[in-house]
Amino acid sequence: MVRQRRLYYDNAVYHVTFRGNNKQRIFDNDENKKDFLISLAKFKSRYGFKVYGLCLMDNHGHLVIEVGARFDISKTMQAVLLSYSFKFRRKHNYVGHVFQGRFGSSVVHDDRYILECIDYIHNNPVRAKMVEDPEKYAWSSYYLYHGTRNAVMTAIIRLDQYGDTSIIND
Repeated sequence: MVRQRRLYYDNAVYHVTFRGNNKQRIFDNDENKKDFLISLAKFKSRYGFKVYGLCLMDNHGHLVIEVGARFDISKTMQAVLLSYSFKFRRKHNYVGHVFQGRFGSSVVHDDRYILECIDYIHNNPVRAKMVEDPEKYAWSSYYLYHGTRNAVMTAIIRLDQYGDTSIIND
């Protein structure tokens, strides 16, 4: 059976999800999460997309990103996920698929829906009963909207050495 083609829009905002193969833990430690942020920052500067929200759970991740006219969502996410897959395989001496199937994406049509998506992903660790409050989860962009400091802030500051001082656009 042929899979459906993705619809592409120039300068569109997408809610993107990706999951570990067989729901395996792909972000099982802080180092893996930092590796993903480094891959994200690398291709953010190369492809010029904007990240409005993110949350890295143990076995999956969420992004709210806006892609430009030059690179579509598939090329963008292929680069980010492939880069992380190489790091993950090398670090864990892992063979096989890191991610389960294609990443999911849905177009976010208006500003209100963007805020709902961001709120949804920030509350994902609460729904998973990992924390009682989204501000206590270190691996989301929650701090950008509420001014708290956490491990993501530290990881983003460290990305300065890779030529990109922030993952999220001001």
